[in-house]
Amino acid sequence: MKIIISNEIKEKIPDLFVVTKEVHDIVISAASSSLQKKKEQLLSQYQGQDFSILDNISELLTYRKLQEKFGFDPAKNPSAVEAMYVRGIFKNRFPTINTAVDAANIVSVETFIPIGLFDADQILGDITFRLAEDGDKYTPIGGQSGLEKIKKGSPILEDLEKVFSVIGNRDSQETMVTKDTTNLLLVSWGITGIERQKVVEVLDQAADFIKNVSGR
Repeated sequence: MKIIISNEIKEKIPDLFVVTKEVHDIVISAASSSLQKKKEQLLSQYQGQDFSILDNISELLTYRKLQEKFGFDPAKNPSAVEAMYVRGIFKNRFPTINTAVDAANIVSVETFIPIGLFDADQILGDITFRLAEDGDKYTPIGGQSGLEKIKKGSPILEDLEKVFSVIGNRDSQETMVTKDTTNLLLVSWGITGIERQKVVEVLDQAADFIKNVSGR
């Protein structure tokens, strides 16, 4: 499954890259005791820590720069990984979604590399990574009002039919990973300051972890 980066993004952020990984024929369950134990270990590791420790993590600093390149204030719109720390881990919360999503989130938190996770069978054709235009809409996970407008200039992923992710922020209900999902698409990204090979290795690690906890 190919991702095509739009010319507009290439001109705006020429060093941006995207990495993908597919995982096939898995069986996803609601929860896993091994994943729960790992979450508890992570929460314990950061219990009582101050948000300021994030200022010393080079990967997060690089993703803050990427947020700025997209025109966002990273303090108000933190990167995907930083948001998991700020809104979850530092508040002693690590949600349980299902074994695939939880495994990917754990790897992302441990490595500070974002991982987008999608039901590959709900994606039609090649994917375009572009900036949102006036009129772009999608149905976000957890949304209460169906289709929602996307802020112009937001980075989005779109297949032949629909926008399915405001990447690094929120994904669509139409491609979300559920217990009925059997084939996954993992997506990650970076700019100068993040080694492409590290991102490749993180997606490989996430794929292996998902297979181990979800079964095949």
